[in-house]
Amino acid sequence: MFQPKILLLWLAAASGVFGLPRSADAQFLPRSVHTAAESGAARHGRTAATARNASSYEGRVTDVHDGDTVRITDTHGAKHKIRLAYIDAPETDQAYGLASRNRLSGLILGKTVQVRVTDTDQYGREVAYLRADGADVNLGQIEAGAAWHYVSIAKKQQDKTDYAAYAQAEAEARRSRAGLWQKRDAVAPWKFRWQQRRQ
Repeated sequence: MFQPKILLLWLAAASGVFGLPRSADAQFLPRSVHTAAESGAARHGRTAATARNASSYEGRVTDVHDGDTVRITDTHGAKHKIRLAYIDAPETDQAYGLASRNRLSGLILGKTVQVRVTDTDQYGREVAYLRADGADVNLGQIEAGAAWHYVSIAKKQQDKTDYAAYAQAEAEARRSRAGLWQKRDAVAPWKFRWQQRRQ
């Protein structure tokens, strides 16, 4: 347990009060401070590494590849490929795939959106929440029956409040038979991809 005065000295050092370079901040924090930060991130459904990788910016949507993947050019001109976090939309060669892409395109193509990156996937894409006109774009895809809640990933990483909202949105979309749920035997995209790999 750190005494209050010692902890204040550590925090002062980490915040640059003593002229230490910002790049060295983390190494001067005691392990207990790192642990507290990491456990706080874990409580909200994020790993410490994911929390450190998080960033936010604004940009213009320049391309919509499918119902959960877009390209964005940020306000500094940098280009980003984005995978919408915690949803999985039908592939474009799958039933309702084109409709899902067209819905997303009609909603955000050419518009400025707010991006909150939560991770980077195995293909180097930023995994992110998008907001347009104050609304959660990812959630909107689920509400419209244009995507599934990607539960296998979300249950490990998504904030509990967001997880509940996304799960409820899918349940309501199913109940009202919105979008892809008009087809009773709709195939989840992860299952569709698995079937394609086996052929």
